[in-house]
Formats: sequence, structure tokens, C-alpha cells
Amino acid sequence: MQTLLSTAYFPPIIWVAFAVQSKELRLESKENFQKQSYRSRTEIAGPNGKQTLSVPVDRSVKSILATPISYQEDWVSNHLKSIETAYANSPFFEVLFPDIEMLLKKKYSSLWSLNLATIQLFFHWLELTNEIGFTSSYEESTKFNDMRSLHPKTKLDIKTTTYLQIFEQKNGFICNLSALDVFFNLGRSSWDYFQEMNLRQT
Repeated sequence: MQTLLSTAYFPPIIWVAFAVQSKELRLESKENFQKQSYRSRTEIAGPNGKQTLSVPVDRSVKSILATPISYQEDWVSNHLKSIETAYANSPFFEVLFPDIEMLLKKKYSSLWSLNLATIQLFFHWLELTNEIGFTSSYEESTKFNDMRSLHPKTKLDIKTTTYLQIFEQKNGFICNLSALDVFFNLGRSSWDYFQEMNLRQT
């Protein structure tokens, strides 16, 4: 499978499943930034249910490659605190959280570079050796499996297999969160989870 995806901040489960199952992966580098999308937000399972973490950016710059991050507010500390609150009791928190902390405490010149760092961290955890390609021009149609439309507000008819979540007894199982949720809860079994996910839309 060849898949075309938009960049994402700590990408969601379905995004990562497509990456794991694809022989060739390409990121859309020639699109414009889209607000309220996975490009600048991720979703985790907090004590009170689904929680959105957003990266503040300068939306006057349209190119996704050049969209600057704003560090005027301390969003890094807020994100780290939220992730810690959500997953401190997960089986693999102590192993994985230091990597996230190290990543987020670096300053990035653009949203693209931050997102690429989060994607590369996921690949490192999964021990994926797949090279990530980048588009050289924006095309409406492509020979690749086009998943650029993945969006927090768009429900895909892809059934995700359940696994034990920290606050599931209180909030029920929450689908397609950031893949962070899978890593914290499944650890080394994460690759199997992504590889076995049925990505055919029903």
C-alpha cells in the first residue's frame, strides 16, 4: 500500500496504522495550514474524557512548511502536564514520557519540524525503518491512497480494536486518539496493534 498523509502533531491511531501498513509513505508538504485539524492538535484520554491539546501557530503564514509556532504562552508545560495526568498510571509511562519531555522542551522554528519530530519518535518506538517521502507539488488526485482528509471532526468507518484504557471504566472506550494512547497502554505490543488494524472502510 502507498499512502499520502498530511502532517500531524503526535498523529492519531488511524494515521499511524496507515504508516505501519504502507510500503511507501508520503507526507503532503505543499498544502496550506488548516486550523482545527490534526496538523496542530492531538487528542488524549484524560480523567474527564477526550482532551484536545493544540499548538498555537501564526495562521497568517499559509504554507504548512513555514507555519511558525508561537511560544508566547507556555503551551509546552500545559501539554506535558496534561499527558502526565492522563497516562501517569499507564504501564509504559516511565519508559516513554522522558522521550516526550525531551522532544517538547526543544524549540522548533515551524509546526512542520515539530510534527516531523513527533512522527519520527513514533517510528523510533515502533522500530520502523520506512523512509518518509515528501510531495514536490500539490495535486488534487494521486495514485497513492489519499488520506489527507483525516480530520478530528470527520468520522471514518474504520473499526478500531479496543484495548484497555486508563479511564475506560469511567469514560468508556474512546476511539482514534493520539497514538500516544496506544503506546502508553500497549508498549511493545503497539506494532502488532497497528499492523493488525483493518483499514478498509465499511
